[in-house]
Amino acid sequence: MNKFSIITKPLFRSSRHIGVFVPIQRFLSTTSPRLSNLLGEVTKIDSEPPITTTSKSTTTSSSEDNKDISKITPENDEELIEYHAKNAESKQFKIEKYIHPLKLQLYNENVSQFGFFKNGQIMNHNGKKLRFTLTPQEIDILEPSIYLTSYRIKSSMKKATIVNRMVRKFNVKLAINQLHFNHKKISTELEQLLKRGLEQAKQLELNEDELYIDRIWVGSDGKWRKRLDPKGRGRMGIIAHRYIHLKCILKTNQTKLRLDWEKQQKELKSKPRMFLNDEPLNLKVRPWYRW
Repeated sequence: MNKFSIITKPLFRSSRHIGVFVPIQRFLSTTSPRLSNLLGEVTKIDSEPPITTTSKSTTTSSSEDNKDISKITPENDEELIEYHAKNAESKQFKIEKYIHPLKLQLYNENVSQFGFFKNGQIMNHNGKKLRFTLTPQEIDILEPSIYLTSYRIKSSMKKATIVNRMVRKFNVKLAINQLHFNHKKISTELEQLLKRGLEQAKQLELNEDELYIDRIWVGSDGKWRKRLDPKGRGRMGIIAHRYIHLKCILKTNQTKLRLDWEKQQKELKSKPRMFLNDEPLNLKVRPWYRW
């Protein structure tokens, strides 16, 4: 069949009035698609420029080839260690972000003078006397502390709370001794967490004997696994495998001394306790008894 073929198809229409069939021809033409580009002979594709390598890349590639990859480990890989150090430094909590440098200077002078921080004291700065006060949030940031968090533990929050209440406000070493002889499973996880806190205290040059557990709590670690519990008569239940984490804050004896001093100052400023109401009697006093 030719490319420009004509297909004729007779169609008959009838007229109601005349009753004669009139043939009508319909012309249809088809063309095959043209795959070639019309402007292919006119346009030209520019050749890509050659990739040039610098001397620095050649030197680095040659130095990498000389290294023995089998001897590189995470312990002796200098680039990996430097990367993790920079990453940890960027995520580290910095006091200068939340506390003004002048407040930090006056705080250090206050602690060196009294042994712990006394709020509301008059301090000398550049020949001027200033009453130095800090909010509880600022004191919490400035005082030395260690924040600890555990790994994912398979237990429940109810079981962990029983052990947490036992060692709260305890000395860290005393708490480790008590947890070592406890038969609870969660006590082993908490003991390992407190031992990691003692290692961090050595790195921060804090006295290990003066550390105590200021706050400790438990929370859900999420993504609990659930499975079916088939029962009789076509019924079923759901068993949840719970996962939790432990978190605690360790503080030094400096915080204890400050809290004791604040409690003492509060008692001194409080009014004397009256066991009787200081009010006039609303009854008529008679010289005899009414039985």
